[in-house]
Amino acid sequence: MSRRWPAGILFIGATTAAGLGAFLGTLDVKAAAAGWLAAFVFWCGPPIGSLVWMMIHRLTGGRWGVALYPVFAPTAALVPLIGILLIPVLIAMPALYSWMHGGTDVIPSVKHLYLNPAAFIIRSVVAFIGWTVLALALPRIHGSRATLLAGLGLVFYCVLISLVPVDWILSLEHPFVSESFGASVAVTHLMAALAWAAVLAPRESEAVTSDLGGLLLAMVLAITYIDFMALLVIWYGDLPEKVFWFTQRTHFPWTLLAYLAFICGSALPILLLLFTRVRVNRFALRVIGAIVLLGLAVYDIYLVVPPFGSLALLAAGLAIVGMGCLMFGASLLTIPAMAPQQRGSYVR
Repeated sequence: MSRRWPAGILFIGATTAAGLGAFLGTLDVKAAAAGWLAAFVFWCGPPIGSLVWMMIHRLTGGRWGVALYPVFAPTAALVPLIGILLIPVLIAMPALYSWMHGGTDVIPSVKHLYLNPAAFIIRSVVAFIGWTVLALALPRIHGSRATLLAGLGLVFYCVLISLVPVDWILSLEHPFVSESFGASVAVTHLMAALAWAAVLAPRESEAVTSDLGGLLLAMVLAITYIDFMALLVIWYGDLPEKVFWFTQRTHFPWTLLAYLAFICGSALPILLLLFTRVRVNRFALRVIGAIVLLGLAVYDIYLVVPPFGSLALLAAGLAIVGMGCLMFGASLLTIPAMAPQQRGSYVR
């Protein structure tokens, strides 16, 4: 593949990101910050999810992990890049989080011990330092040490994924909380990594196309179940401190986003992946992967953007395209370079 193609994508991404800062930053700082946060949350998915799948494979084995390693490993190596993209979010915290300047009734003990700027930053930095170490170390070690690292890494991931998504997303609209939110975000990470692999996996992975399709179907079913049960408990339980989060999203354009996220991120993939002939078709799986990524992008916009108004939709669109070009360009530069013998060395 010509190096001009990835370089061009990287240029478009950098230009789009610059346009987001220059244009929307002068119109509405909060909208620009919210758009950046939505894009950051979405693009956390493929790298962090790829890392988690690599750790799972170290513990379980399976041909799918070996065949998809040329996508998972270089994508997981982009975790430091995602960590850098977190910096604007930390800078824009006063514009995003009303609890920073007394805009919500945070319990004093919670504010002192947990929900404060220093603790917020520390949790985010610890998460990305840990994920970066895992992403860079896991491909370089083998045998029992790799198994031990993967086990400890999964424990670390489970703990941090229960904390930082609440910081980044749910604390935007304090006091809304959801006990299942960490699990929901973890499943979206796994979904995003599989969808990313479905789009970018090399031809050598065709032998495990059915495995990839089956795993993707399982993750789509999981996120559908988790989110439906959360809605069922909160909405029909008539919990005032939680229902307001949904009522704010019951008018245009947020209802449209909800329908689009459900169709692309749940209903359509489930309908298609139920058919064996679709799961074993490489082209069909690429298309489904792209549809799932679109659904997840809309889903994350739906989670983050509504409190900041419709202008934040434009900011989110620009930021997602800009970050996506950077991610896609970096992936194209690294994925084709993965040699078959490197994949072979990954077998447990």
